[in-house]
Amino acid sequence: NEKDGLQNCDFNLRAIKTMDDGTIVAGGLYGLNVFNPDYIRYNKMLPKVMFSNLSLFDEPVEVGRRYDHNLILPEELDKVRKIVLDHKQNIFTVELATDNYILPSKTQYLYRLDELGDEWLSLAAGTNRITFTNLSHGSYTLSVRAINSDGFQGTDVAQLSIIVRPPFWLSWWAYLCYSLVVVVALWFARRLLLKREREKFHIQQMEQEAAKNEEVNQMKFRFFTNISHELRTPLTLIISPLEELLVKESDEARKTVLQLMYRNARRLLALVNQLLDFRKGEMSGHQLSLSEVDIVSYIREICNSFLLMADNKHIQFSFFSGVECFPMAFDADKVGKIVMNLLSNAFKYTPDGGRVTVMMEYIEEENEWMEIKVSDTGIGIPDADKQHIFERFYQAPHKGMEETTGNGIGLSLVHDFVQLHGGSVEVFDNIGAGTVFVVRLPVRHVDVAAVLPEPLVVLPESEKTTEAMAEQTSRKEFPLLLVVDDNADFRMFMQHSLELQYRVKLASDGEEAWNMMQDELPDLVISDVMMPVMDGIELCRRIKADKRTAYIPVILLTARQAVEATVKGLEIGADDYVTKPFNMMVLVLRIRKLIEQSRYRHATHAVIDPTPSDIVITSLDEKLIEKAIKYVEDNISRSNFSVEELSRGLGMSRVHLYKKLLQITGKTPIEFIRVIRLKRAAQLLRESQLHVSEVAYEVGFNSPRYFSRYFKEEFGMLPSEYQEKGGINKSF
Repeated sequence: NEKDGLQNCDFNLRAIKTMDDGTIVAGGLYGLNVFNPDYIRYNKMLPKVMFSNLSLFDEPVEVGRRYDHNLILPEELDKVRKIVLDHKQNIFTVELATDNYILPSKTQYLYRLDELGDEWLSLAAGTNRITFTNLSHGSYTLSVRAINSDGFQGTDVAQLSIIVRPPFWLSWWAYLCYSLVVVVALWFARRLLLKREREKFHIQQMEQEAAKNEEVNQMKFRFFTNISHELRTPLTLIISPLEELLVKESDEARKTVLQLMYRNARRLLALVNQLLDFRKGEMSGHQLSLSEVDIVSYIREICNSFLLMADNKHIQFSFFSGVECFPMAFDADKVGKIVMNLLSNAFKYTPDGGRVTVMMEYIEEENEWMEIKVSDTGIGIPDADKQHIFERFYQAPHKGMEETTGNGIGLSLVHDFVQLHGGSVEVFDNIGAGTVFVVRLPVRHVDVAAVLPEPLVVLPESEKTTEAMAEQTSRKEFPLLLVVDDNADFRMFMQHSLELQYRVKLASDGEEAWNMMQDELPDLVISDVMMPVMDGIELCRRIKADKRTAYIPVILLTARQAVEATVKGLEIGADDYVTKPFNMMVLVLRIRKLIEQSRYRHATHAVIDPTPSDIVITSLDEKLIEKAIKYVEDNISRSNFSVEELSRGLGMSRVHLYKKLLQITGKTPIEFIRVIRLKRAAQLLRESQLHVSEVAYEVGFNSPRYFSRYFKEEFGMLPSEYQEKGGINKSF
């Protein structure tokens, strides 16, 4: 190498010689190289490193120039010993130099980046450039030292501070903003949480207050309902004796007084019923019971009941109808209450000498309507009150007139009952003075005929039970009645009313009655529903569940008029359901018929046993049973098949179906459906390969366990036993 003093070519093989003075001669292609080892001197100067230049993306960085608004070198690099770069300027090269001028090309550099480790890295001899790529943001210290051509390493370490700025989203102020955002978010979250908690607490307070108010309202409703129910029993003790006295009274003057008492007692009963209707609407809503009735004659009869009131107040009362007769489907009970409430209001607010008119008109538009108008010439209703009069408890003030009694629920019930029919009710000013209420009911038709309340009937002499007839028969042969009621006055009244025709025993509650029945079985039981210790429902259930007493007819008496209560009583096996107050003569007829039917069934056991698909049609009753069996068989796999659906399918009311099936088969509709299911199950167990659980589901039972229980009750053995025996007992 020329820089080392040697020729820059190959030497000849074995062309070397040591002279006597120690000089070494080496022969090469370009001549001889002569040197004496004793005169060779080593470079012992320790090199110091200097930072000579900086390149950014392979371009030299000039002093004082800004790169992307960043002044990298305000002075020479070796003077500042510090560079500050943006996060995008992270590819750069640092060039090195030393103060060793002897063979500088042989100088070797060692470096390390302190933040990345303690290990020293070496550059190749003659290389004086260090390049960094994709250096992350942060602060670094570049340490460099050098080794000269003779291998002497410098002790001084040159350091260069390198700062790579973070991107704006990672800068300290960005973190400060992030922190502020987090703090603000937490503050808002806390505020929102506190707000929601306050709102939740406020809602809970409102709910608690509403629940408290509702509880108070329910307590009031229960109080009024209980009072209303309690009123029905003394009303029974007033109305029933009055009816009896009216039948027997021949003196016209006394009869007029009795009729006055009777009318006002019935009026009091109507007010009690109205309060009970309102309570029922508050609790569970009203149910519509449609039946086909001549609405014109029905409303005409209601209007006739107001003729005496019109005569007493000298009010001209008229009834007009555009049609003489018009059968349609409506709820007779609710339409009657609609008309009676409207007429009561009309007579109440019409002065003496005024006029009240009821007009009916059939309207045939896009839909058919029956329109009922009740107009009066009374004090009228201000326009401001017209929009509120159908609200509950609202009573409009009446100027120029004495304060009238009322409770503000009559027109509310009118509105509810009309809406229940799908109709409308409106109020207008009458021409001249007064008010006109217009009720529109949609015209519909059903196949069910209504059973309207029967008028007071006086039995002919041949039907009456006289003392002479009673004397001809020993009282021991009289049917025995058991009357159960917690009201002592009512028990005395029933005993007084029935003792001429029957032997009567009295009990104050269901448990006492049941204990009395263990000593002597009565021919019929008359029981109130609401009693302490044991109520009438439980007593009826016990009577019908015991084989010794199941044939005894049970009549339930109650103050509840709801159809649902009647259905519930009949479902548990009651033979009849009578609401207070009742007509004693009608009750006596019911008692007589039930005792006759009971004795006939008990003596002959002449009932038709329903068997699927095997009944021969020989009578109307058997035709009904065949139709019922066919309907049950068509729906036998449906577990949700109900008595209501069966009654609709047969075109009968539920109560009528109950009485008819019980009379013919001795079974209630629920028992009838169950027997058909069980007998079909017996056929499947005998003739098919189905498993017991499959048979259970096939005949409409949701649970094989209940199926097994009812099957054993009906056939005396479990389904599995019956299947194993192959249906040996075919008499089942």
